[in-house]
Amino acid sequence: MSKKVCLRQSKPFPLKALVGLLSVSFLAACGGANTANTSSNPSTAVSEAQKPRAILVSIDAGSEYRLRNSLQEESIPAFYEVFNHGACSDYVQPSFPSVTAAGHAALWTGAYGNISNISANSVHPLPRNEFTALAAISGYSSDNSSAEPIWISAGLQGLRAGGHHVTQAPQAPGFPSAVGDRTAANEAARNRVIEGYQQEHVVVMNGYNKMVQADGLLTGENVQWDNQPQWQNLSQLNSTLEPQFFSFTNNAGTFYGAIYGNERYENIAINTQPNAKGAVIAAANPAEQTAPQHRELARHFSAPLRVSHEDGALFTRLRLFEISENGREFMLFHTPMHIAETNHRAAQSAYEEYVQGWFGNSATRMYSRGGFGPTFYQGGDGTAEARYLETAELATKLFNKGSSWMWNEQDVELLVDYFPLGDSIDHNLYGYLDTNYPDYDADLAEKANALRNKTWQLVDLRLRHLMSLAEQDNAAVFVVGDHGMRASWLEFRPNVLMQQAGLQFLDDNGMIDLHRSKAVSNNGSWITVNTEEWRGGIVPQEEKAAVIAEIVAALEAVTDADGNRVIESIYVAAEHPELGLGGPAGGDVYWNVADGYEVNRRHNTAEVTGPTRLWAGHTHSATDPNMGTLTCAWGGGFAANRIPNSRQIDVAPTVSEYLGIAPPAHAVGRSLLQELRAARP
Repeated sequence: MSKKVCLRQSKPFPLKALVGLLSVSFLAACGGANTANTSSNPSTAVSEAQKPRAILVSIDAGSEYRLRNSLQEESIPAFYEVFNHGACSDYVQPSFPSVTAAGHAALWTGAYGNISNISANSVHPLPRNEFTALAAISGYSSDNSSAEPIWISAGLQGLRAGGHHVTQAPQAPGFPSAVGDRTAANEAARNRVIEGYQQEHVVVMNGYNKMVQADGLLTGENVQWDNQPQWQNLSQLNSTLEPQFFSFTNNAGTFYGAIYGNERYENIAINTQPNAKGAVIAAANPAEQTAPQHRELARHFSAPLRVSHEDGALFTRLRLFEISENGREFMLFHTPMHIAETNHRAAQSAYEEYVQGWFGNSATRMYSRGGFGPTFYQGGDGTAEARYLETAELATKLFNKGSSWMWNEQDVELLVDYFPLGDSIDHNLYGYLDTNYPDYDADLAEKANALRNKTWQLVDLRLRHLMSLAEQDNAAVFVVGDHGMRASWLEFRPNVLMQQAGLQFLDDNGMIDLHRSKAVSNNGSWITVNTEEWRGGIVPQEEKAAVIAEIVAALEAVTDADGNRVIESIYVAAEHPELGLGGPAGGDVYWNVADGYEVNRRHNTAEVTGPTRLWAGHTHSATDPNMGTLTCAWGGGFAANRIPNSRQIDVAPTVSEYLGIAPPAHAVGRSLLQELRAARP
């Protein structure tokens, strides 16, 4: 039996809501599949004039508690409007572990990973007899998915439905069996989703599946200078200075640049061929310093440059941040190039032409590595932060444009949407705000929160845009999140612990030897017993419980140098149906690490714990108060109201009932609609 250790509450939090939620969750989970759906058999025979419309948007890392405690209302007024005037749940239980792929699968399908098989960002591939217990595939892929998403359910019930860069899409879920060939039931469920994707009134896209080229920063040192160019139509540049020429090549092809200007070099023309005709112009401008609320976003970026690709049109936009007088030194940024995969090629082409250059996230990696110049934590003067924010502005602008296309051009009755910007910046910066960090610096914390503030202002503009779209038709906006966030500067390594417990062994090459190992962690978020149902597994089913007991004992014994527990709580999957643990693609034993820790699946080090970089993450227990996320309904007839608690799996049934349709086929969550609509006491 697992021993639960009480959670240490490091920050103020509505813990009563969490306790109540777990009680409700347990009762609902014990009811079995589909018994928890409480919508009152909604009729689909609704006239066109009466049909409601809804936007379901996931704000990555959205948390009312965290936003209220770190950002002021004047910075994020749209969020505060939703919190103060919408119908909200005080606490929302996320998936376990609290990660993006699993959280979104729960939001879209109304089922946790034990049903959907999207149990983490990296999951066990199925069927088990074809893969080892160490194998892993992406949880963002649809290959393992075994639950129907809400856009398919809505489409099969006659609604016009759109998915805008949603996870586990637009390919049909694989519906694999746990062991062996796909069952007849799984085959029927898969065919139903395939039928849904074939409906003309269902348009779903996902640009995250295929990024042809990442963003890049070009300088005079990493381009190929060309002294004998074959450029055409140079007169169109109207340059009084002799142009200088270069080229560069990446995964999207070869690009040609011409540097020109009057009195000094100040512009760069870029094209896919050496021709000024059709080139886009990046003009040198200092980094933006004005607030974004009352001007065009990303106004110093070039027009989009179209790039041909066999899978669809690519676009990139360029920003010339600086250039020397002689033109030989410069900083030229180009955006990533993605394929916006859709279930209908005609829709893909229309979206590409309308948006022209959607990309998946701001340039946080380039910023954090010093690509834009020294960051504030490297002693910089703020220039790097201003440059980064321009990339965040462009991402916001293009996401908004794509949502407008879905809502207005496709006239969908259900728009399922997403935005990653808050998550990407908080991974890098939220840790600086934690006063428990041993090297906490108040000055750095202030600077980190200043950049967070400006970035979340853009997330707020994104939310305001969706609210404005909804207001056109008195539609509802369901604002949800996938997980919370907390700081870490230490790491726990479960594979090393299994080695010290005698449950895992390495071969002569330093790799995990599955012929001798009884327990492994393929992703760092859980431990799996290497039973005989896995390919090459060695533990008989009748011995599994004994191995689990050894795993639990090893976890309970992990302490730091001061004798404090590293593992605060332990969960055997089979004992916690209320948390959606385990399932065919999940693990056997889960845990929650103490504050300051994250997890790492590395196996080739001597220590079970150790220091790591300052970070903020969310691969933690659904019972950790810091992982609580967001569910609010705004507009569309909702008034200010509060309910104590809910779960991510309640979102899809709630939106379904609002739209007057049955919930997704595999949903086990309950509809919150009547509670959210109830008058405030």
